[in-house]
Amino acid sequence: MEKRIAVLGGGVGRQSPLAPLDDVRSDGFVPTLIMPRLKVFPHTPYERGLSVVAYLDAAIEAQKAGFEAIFINTVGDYGIDEMKSALTIPIVGAGEATMAMAATVGRNFSVVKIWPPRMNFITEERLRSTGAAARCVSIRNVLSDDEVVSTSGAVAAIGTMQNGNQEIIERTLEQVALAVTEDGADTIVLGCTCMATIAPMIAAHAPVPILEPMRTGYSVAESLLRLGITQSRVAYPQTNPQLLGALDEMIAGMDHPNLSTDCDMCVVSEAAE
Repeated sequence: MEKRIAVLGGGVGRQSPLAPLDDVRSDGFVPTLIMPRLKVFPHTPYERGLSVVAYLDAAIEAQKAGFEAIFINTVGDYGIDEMKSALTIPIVGAGEATMAMAATVGRNFSVVKIWPPRMNFITEERLRSTGAAARCVSIRNVLSDDEVVSTSGAVAAIGTMQNGNQEIIERTLEQVALAVTEDGADTIVLGCTCMATIAPMIAAHAPVPILEPMRTGYSVAESLLRLGITQSRVAYPQTNPQLLGALDEMIAGMDHPNLSTDCDMCVVSEAAE
């Protein structure tokens, strides 16, 4: 019997959002893209908090729909602790799972991400929360703050990278090389699941292992289902099930569930394209 895995988020700007999972998906497992109905992009810590609500709501609805595991398809792992407390099915975050995997293939890793330094607070929160900060020697950014100028036109900009834009690939490889030679990294964690399509090209030219969080995190979700393991109730006490409908009532009552200024993702300025 097939096991269904809800893949939360990461569908903006891609014609085939789950295509990278074809590389690792096993027979008998069916990943399905679920986009949160509350739309918000975490430009700031405040908006990250709203993203937690959005993803938690999507996860609760996914379990109600009969999915057997949740994979949070963002390195930010929005709502992961709350999901583990609220739900009874396995929860895996792309960021948490990939940072844990980095410890099995190396000693010191660097996060190389497409997004600019002003968004590093998302990665820094994951490093602190997962206990991986001691192993992370640097966060390196492909784009500068000046190159990420608005939220309009995001689909086209992200599509440019995902279609294998040579300049983006070269700039990413440059940051990978600096992470190894200057920071002492022996492993690289890509800092956004939106980099999944260019990851094979990066890995082919990198001097160290490249861990891509979309494929890595999803593979862990399959593994937990095979092993019959879910989150510890000592670490994540079960919430009162009667409270699970609160988010549904709140979001269903909103007139405008799209809280993003223009759309769901950042956009690269023309200078960076």
